[in-house]
Amino acid sequence: MITLGSIFKRKRKDFSRAARRYNCRIEGNLVVGDRLVNFDGIVTDFSSGGAQFRPKLLYIMDRRDVPITLTFGGVEIAGRIMSTSPAGFGLRFDDPISEAQIEGLIGLANKQPGLVH
Repeated sequence: MITLGSIFKRKRKDFSRAARRYNCRIEGNLVVGDRLVNFDGIVTDFSSGGAQFRPKLLYIMDRRDVPITLTFGGVEIAGRIMSTSPAGFGLRFDDPISEAQIEGLIGLANKQPGLVH
C-alpha cells in the first residue's frame, strides 16, 4: 500500500566524502548572492570540493542552494550554500580547488597555534 508518507519521505542515499577534509581556523569572507550580503567569519574545515564557514554573527539565517563567493587564505572561489547549522554554512564549490591551493591553505593552517588536523 502506498501512503503519502512513503511518497514524500526524503530518501537519503548513503553519503561519503570523496575528498580529504582539513581542519583549520582561517579567517575569511563570504559574499552571498550578488554581493547583497557579506559575512566575515572563519573557515573551520575545507576540502577540494567544499568548506564549513562560521560567520561571526550570533544568529545564522537558514540558507540553502544560494550562490556564494568565499575568500580565505588568498583563495577566492565560487560555490553554493548546501546546508545551514549552528556550526555555520556547509559550502560546495562549483569547481574543486587545486592541489597547489590546498597545499598553500594547509601551510597557512599549520602556522596557527593550537590547530589540530
